[in-house]
Amino acid sequence: MDVVLVGNTVMHHLFCGLDIEPLSRYPFESEQLGLQSFAPRGLGWHLSGQACVRFLPCLGGFVGSDLLAGILSTNLGERDELNGLVDLGTNGEIIIGNRQRILCASTAAGPAFEGARISMGMRAATGAISEVKVEDTAVKCRVLGGVPAQGICGSGLVDAVAVGLDLGKIQPSGRFAGGATQWALVDPVILTQGDIRELQLAKGAIAAGIRILLDRFGTSVGKLKKLYLAGAFGNYINRASAQRIGLINFPSDQVEAAGNTALLGAKLALFLPDGEDGSFTGLRQRTEHVPLNADQSFQDTFVEEMGFPQSTYA
Repeated sequence: MDVVLVGNTVMHHLFCGLDIEPLSRYPFESEQLGLQSFAPRGLGWHLSGQACVRFLPCLGGFVGSDLLAGILSTNLGERDELNGLVDLGTNGEIIIGNRQRILCASTAAGPAFEGARISMGMRAATGAISEVKVEDTAVKCRVLGGVPAQGICGSGLVDAVAVGLDLGKIQPSGRFAGGATQWALVDPVILTQGDIRELQLAKGAIAAGIRILLDRFGTSVGKLKKLYLAGAFGNYINRASAQRIGLINFPSDQVEAAGNTALLGAKLALFLPDGEDGSFTGLRQRTEHVPLNADQSFQDTFVEEMGFPQSTYA
């Protein structure tokens, strides 16, 4: 029995007993990103047979082996067409590539997608508004667990802002219309101006990162065959709402929720050869980590992407 582990770069270093100090300061890179193998006994694990424990290699300072597993699970690195993979969270990781070349990057999106730093934000649990839509001109909120609303989670926040834009309650600048300072969704849950700004910061960082990687390929969103959204948030976010706020500027048929790509990729890796000279070498050699904080165009692109589109993406 073999064991394969994946995780972000900090998890990789902590588990493997590697020095994390380089990850705490600019340029936030480590020279110890490679595959790490262990005998179970050395970990205090009691496994039968000649088991091997492998922690898959990372791709960059804040692009971990969970994204490498994502490449494996979507088969992104074996396709002729250009495809993308985005993992939405406090750190947004972005992969764009094909069988010839892969670019990866991470951007500090902030915790808005996870309901944090939102005035009445919460995780996707009982009592959280998870969906907002308009029915017969009235705003309707779906609350997890069928109980009275207690707060709003990430998917509900994206929906709410999309609905607010369509109803004219929120302007493309992110300001509330008519001088309002908040919007009551359903008692007692409100959205504040600060909440809108937190979402703008998060979505602007992700959208800017995607644009910069596509620019490095000399292409645009229309040339991307498919964009995979990884993780739980990517699975539950309303794609039309994500388009409406400018988070993902792609037609619906180009966007696909890919679920837990880290878990699936780790399972697939169980059947790949061991060692740094095995199947991961070619994949990593084709993968270039792009540090967005060092890209001269990032700040300008980020500012451009903070605003909301005037209308739904067409």
